[in-house]
Amino acid sequence: MNTSKVSVAVCLALSSQLAIAEVTDEDKYLLDSITVIASDTDIQESVRSPQAITAVDAKTISNISSKNVPAAIQILPNVDVLGGPTPSNENVSIRGLPQSHAYVAIDGIYQSNFATKRGSWYLNPNFIKNIKVTAGPTSGAAAGKITIETLSALDLLAEGDTFGTKIDLGYRSNNAQQDYGLSLFGKSDTLDYLVSGQTSQRDAYEIGGVGGTYDKTRGDQQSGLIKIGNQFNADQRLTFTVNYDDSRTFQVRNDVGYRDTKYAGSSLVWTDQASDNELLDLQASVYFNNVDSFSWEEERGDVEGTQDIQDKSFGYSIGNNSLVDFGLLHYGTSGHFTTHTGAILKTDTQTGEIIEDESAGSEASSNSIKLATWINMQLPVGDSFEIIPGVRYDSFYIESSNAIGLEGEALLRDGRTESRVSKSLNMLYHFNDEIKFFASYAEALNAPGNGSLFTSGRGFKPNPELKSERADNKELGVVFDYQSIFSEGDSWVSRVNIFQNDIKDFITDLYSTEWPDGERVNIGQAQLKGFEFSTNYHLGDWDLSASYGQTRGIDKNTGWYLTDMPSDKINLISNYNVNDELVLGTSATFAFTHDKTPTQQLVAGGEIEDIPSEGVGSWFTMDIFSTYEPKKIKGFKVNLSITNLFDRGYAQRMDFERNGDPKNPIEFYEEGRSINVKMSYAF
Repeated sequence: MNTSKVSVAVCLALSSQLAIAEVTDEDKYLLDSITVIASDTDIQESVRSPQAITAVDAKTISNISSKNVPAAIQILPNVDVLGGPTPSNENVSIRGLPQSHAYVAIDGIYQSNFATKRGSWYLNPNFIKNIKVTAGPTSGAAAGKITIETLSALDLLAEGDTFGTKIDLGYRSNNAQQDYGLSLFGKSDTLDYLVSGQTSQRDAYEIGGVGGTYDKTRGDQQSGLIKIGNQFNADQRLTFTVNYDDSRTFQVRNDVGYRDTKYAGSSLVWTDQASDNELLDLQASVYFNNVDSFSWEEERGDVEGTQDIQDKSFGYSIGNNSLVDFGLLHYGTSGHFTTHTGAILKTDTQTGEIIEDESAGSEASSNSIKLATWINMQLPVGDSFEIIPGVRYDSFYIESSNAIGLEGEALLRDGRTESRVSKSLNMLYHFNDEIKFFASYAEALNAPGNGSLFTSGRGFKPNPELKSERADNKELGVVFDYQSIFSEGDSWVSRVNIFQNDIKDFITDLYSTEWPDGERVNIGQAQLKGFEFSTNYHLGDWDLSASYGQTRGIDKNTGWYLTDMPSDKINLISNYNVNDELVLGTSATFAFTHDKTPTQQLVAGGEIEDIPSEGVGSWFTMDIFSTYEPKKIKGFKVNLSITNLFDRGYAQRMDFERNGDPKNPIEFYEEGRSINVKMSYAF
């Protein structure tokens, strides 16, 4: 087949490097779909899409001493951390939209469980091979997509080896965190296998700048990963993965209590690249995951409350690429099925009797279904222009067997269905070998979660009539790729994105005295707009990356700013390879004063009330790190880092008591200076 040369230019804002991926006529390149099951050894070659896609690899996660997934990707432009300083409670936002607006997948497993005040990352960072973040409406989500691939035996085995063992040890000085891990991995003919376990225990953090510790930041985590793969031939591979995590945290609503969250996820992924068949390039997966969150809290005196909430999900995803005379077709279908159950009790610790409490009704049981199908076409037009039209159909159904409204009425017994046909159009223009322009338009349907439709704990007002969001994103960008600028062999790559995301029926929180933990409501129209700049310069042993992100969110009905918008931030990361054994680096973040926050809200009856601003002042942090791999001790590696080098006191955003008074800074300020050591030995 004689196809035109197509080079899909996307700038990957990697923490250690940034590059442009180019596709030749011998390659099969992937368009964006419901999920990406990344399997390429070089992450730069794993993404070929006109969207703003950034990535972080395992090396960077280790270098910057990432405590969890949010800490690993907050170095990316317009990616922010929500939920306070407790690692197990943190979530992320993308371009001002919380994680509930994003599509998240781990090894092909769609993560539908999201609890705003509990955190939802059930993955040890030591298991991660790479993380890719797609910003903007995609895969049926208004914010974007986060796809994570975990390590396999093929990533850990040295060349020529068939079996190996790896020991991991880690320590953080700030909270006396201790990490231990053991991995066994091997390969026999076409079969490869990995069995890995990690355990972590931490005391309370010492808060930067203000001093003191916050007891609720202590906790522990036990994690396991099993991955078995069989490479039937050069094109066909089957991978089975089981990921288990048991995280215990003391971050509950009141002073005494704990939360124990158990996660189990498994997937079976089949890939067939069919190098001899241009119509077949198949990726298919089936998966199952279960989240069981149990919490206990002592409220006052002899009264205690417990919650036991479970989410069980299974699903599938099938996608295929066909290279035809006029270009590339990408099409597929997916389904996700969730059962949500739970119980909330308030009891007397002396008698064991259940105490009547109108705000502590049983957790609503529900069943939900998400179905989707899509087709994209990548069409070259001459040697310098290409267009990528696409259409996607999403359907969302939810029903409840026991949900009760505020007046005792039955809710959603007959279920409710919403759907949307979403359109997309991407255009790329290769001005010359160094400059590429792109423009895109993308729509998405973002369905509400169970915790938004029904009560989830005490103090939340249920809203079973909450509608799905409908996002329409417009984006323009340009990529610059220059080689040998100042000297032979250096390179400079940059990307600029400008976006505007208009969201109908935007889901946000409304607070009142009666419902202090809020109610999820739809507002007619919200608009998020901003831009991102990413750049990288590489020369020999030096590598420098920088990025800047800005997002503004507006309620179009009132003109007020939206909550949870990120601060404008500059991120800098540099690496220097001293020699073949030693790498030195630094990471720095400067956040500008965050004052584009709401100071008023509508309450029941249409009245307007003043609310405290969540804005914070500017702040600056710097980390330094080093990696040492002595040649004389094969398989041994040491990572040494100092995070928050100057022990700065800072917060992502303010936090308040229910009466509007600011909380004690130790309850929402971030971790202070910490000296971190991580050692691994593979043999």
